[in-house]
Parts: sequence; structure tokens; C-alpha cells
Amino acid sequence: MSPFTPQPLAQTRIANADALLRNEVDLRTYPHRHLALVARPGFTSSGVTQLMEAVEYLSHYGWELVNVTSVNRSDLVYAFMRRR
Repeated sequence: MSPFTPQPLAQTRIANADALLRNEVDLRTYPHRHLALVARPGFTSSGVTQLMEAVEYLSHYGWELVNVTSVNRSDLVYAFMRRR
């Protein structure tokens, strides 16, 4: 799968945690200070576990966790991040 490009990320401001952990998301040229990560439960892992792995990964690159929530009672879990 090809990497996600900065342009769609800049428009949606949402990155998939799984894609981030597979190194398919390049945030080096991401123009905004805030970003939402999204994860859903998988066959072998919970969405929260995957989401927190992505949060931990981004913390090494100057991002900090602001909040974690689910929206509209869905299986999706979101982490809202801020670049320091």
C-alpha cells in the first residue's frame, strides 16, 4: 500500500493509527498543530491498544496527547494530538 500523502491529511486532519504504525503516514510536512488519530478494534487487538501504540510512537516526534474519546457510540476510538 502506498503511503498517505500530506495533502489529504491536511484536509481531513485524521490519520489511521494502524497506517501510522505501518509507516504509511508521513507527518513531516503536515501543516497543522493538531491531529486526530483513529483506531477500531481488530481481530487480534483492541482499538485502544493500537491507538495508544500510535500515541506513544508520535510522542517521540514532538506530539502530545490531548484527549481520547469514542464518537457516537461507534467502535472507533479517537486520540487528539497536539504538536509541541
